[in-house]
Amino acid sequence: MLVFSKVFVGNLHVLKRPVSVAISCWFLIIGALCALASAYLGRNDPAMLASMAHGAIPAQVQYAILIFSQGITLVAALAMLQRQRGARTVYLAWGVIDTVICLATVPLKMDVLPGTLTFVVICAFLYSPKSNAWFSPRKAANDACMTPA
Repeated sequence: MLVFSKVFVGNLHVLKRPVSVAISCWFLIIGALCALASAYLGRNDPAMLASMAHGAIPAQVQYAILIFSQGITLVAALAMLQRQRGARTVYLAWGVIDTVICLATVPLKMDVLPGTLTFVVICAFLYSPKSNAWFSPRKAANDACMTPA
């Protein structure tokens, strides 16, 4: 039993956060903060309000969706840095919902493409095998304990 404890504890200590997860999370945090600041500073910009007027949703509702979306992204990214596995699911689910809302309401569908591609790349990093092992350390530790030393 003593050997099992050392291997189990040692494996949890060795398993470090993948660089792709750290970079993705910090990218999301910085991007969300910049988007929130930009939305606040540009809330009375006539050019921004004119471009938002072409959408199917009123400008105030678009701002509310933007603030809500960036808030979810910010909280999910911070939780992912703290190894909260459910945060990946929240980010993925809200990203899909947000993309569908954008595709349904934005007049120029090509404007949605850069954000969607970024979302897909970040999800690919967050759901890679190394990331999966990091977000579920017990499974990784149990698998390591079952292999012969």
